[in-house]
Amino acid sequence: MKVIHIESGLGNQMLSYCEYLALKKMNPNDKFYLETIIYDIPECNDIICQWNGYELERIFGINTPPNIKTLFSANEWKAVISDIRETRFWEHNWNWPVYFEKVFNKNGLMVKNTRGDFTKEGRRVAFDVERKKEWKDYIRGFDWYKWLKAKKDFALFSKKAQKIDNTEIHFRKTDENILDGQRLTFKQKGSGIERIEKEVREAFSFPSLTDSKNKEAMLQILSENTVAIHARRGDMAGYNYDCYRFGYFKRCMKFIRSQVSEPVFYIFCDPGSVTWAKENYKILGLDGKKDKIHFVDWNKGEDSFRDMQLMAACKHQVITRSSFGWWGAWLNTFPGKITCSPDPLINTTHTF
Repeated sequence: MKVIHIESGLGNQMLSYCEYLALKKMNPNDKFYLETIIYDIPECNDIICQWNGYELERIFGINTPPNIKTLFSANEWKAVISDIRETRFWEHNWNWPVYFEKVFNKNGLMVKNTRGDFTKEGRRVAFDVERKKEWKDYIRGFDWYKWLKAKKDFALFSKKAQKIDNTEIHFRKTDENILDGQRLTFKQKGSGIERIEKEVREAFSFPSLTDSKNKEAMLQILSENTVAIHARRGDMAGYNYDCYRFGYFKRCMKFIRSQVSEPVFYIFCDPGSVTWAKENYKILGLDGKKDKIHFVDWNKGEDSFRDMQLMAACKHQVITRSSFGWWGAWLNTFPGKITCSPDPLINTTHTF
């Protein structure tokens, strides 16, 4: 038996589903289950945003494995949720693998945690869990020495990133009953995603557009040399701080303009950052007088996934450290696409 943990927003859920596909490929005769407990614990949303809850089936209509809760009676499942809430794992470095394993085993489901112990792997949550600092407070604690050192080693790191091979992590055969998932490494180079590309693209086929605004936008996107810019901020503003502070977008735009004739820019961002993007498009490397700029700000709530659909239809993408934005770039099928990211580990055509 293999249990795949899923949490967070749509982009992360899609990456975890890839982990299921990879394990299923190597263990075709095993029983698989999804575990989505975090969406049933409101306290978790206060620490790491769970956005619109579990969405894979609703959006893509894919035939996912059954939920692990189907192995329990209603009362037994209430006991599982109660035991997990008592652990308050979100206050312990979001260490769900260790605590979930203990709770499952206590309640008769014997599974082995293969995700590790997060308390031994350093801080996972970008913001202060107890005080939930605003991103500006986080920036004040930015480690400039480490950042400058990282920039100095950037070229060397980029070369090393080309040789990373994570296929053994994803594509492994095991007879054990395991609890895994949420590694989020399928967006990285050397993940082996090409081994399941056919299955992934078939699974993540967007439903047809039904509203006039998105239909009109799609027609425009397909008719021009469009460049999608995903400016992820919100709860990841601190994590992506260097993108906005040190000219990442400007470097991307300079390269895009040297390669793309008459580019048209479509800006996508999290709902709380739309006003910021409209007021700070220069930070994104754009010229309000010369560039053709469109802001996609109408897809909200359960329709937020339409942003990913429109992004993927653009011919080129510029993203930050965001799985949602990465999917917009990876799902793009344009033969000569240019996809830009700020991290050499991220699987894009270019890094800046």
